[in-house]
Amino acid sequence: MIAVRRATLADVDAVREVGLKTWPVAYAELASPEFVTDGLAQWWSREAVERGIVRGVTLVATDSAGEVVGMTGLGQEEGFWVMWKLYVLPEHQGRGVGKLLLDAAVAALPPGTTELLLDVVAGNEKAIGFYRRNGFGPAVRTPSRDLGEELVWMSRAL
Repeated sequence: MIAVRRATLADVDAVREVGLKTWPVAYAELASPEFVTDGLAQWWSREAVERGIVRGVTLVATDSAGEVVGMTGLGQEEGFWVMWKLYVLPEHQGRGVGKLLLDAAVAALPPGTTELLLDVVAGNEKAIGFYRRNGFGPAVRTPSRDLGEELVWMSRAL
């Protein structure tokens, strides 16, 4: 049985472990080794994970033993709610954990939120397909930050 709950600072190491285990697998065929190394250092450092838990909304999915098997992180950029991360350990993928995390992320947004944005690596058809199946499409309105050619914005009306 998978349960989803809000992360606490006691979950920092477990959340980091999700990133450290999923990123090399998720991006092995899509990005350079430098992208993976830099991303792990920048977005999965202890400080970055702590900041996400304290300043944003970080949710964890736990198995029946209480072990963290997935996570999602949300925050705001220029007034937009953005889901920055949604990762599930490789051995738990395809079992509905990602959908549970996504549904919990939407439920955690403040009342009156009208859309949720995310950025995804261009060409990551597995992730893009998951998001499309769950109501995301091309974003019409986005923060002003240019994602370059490696990332694309997606949006879901709420």
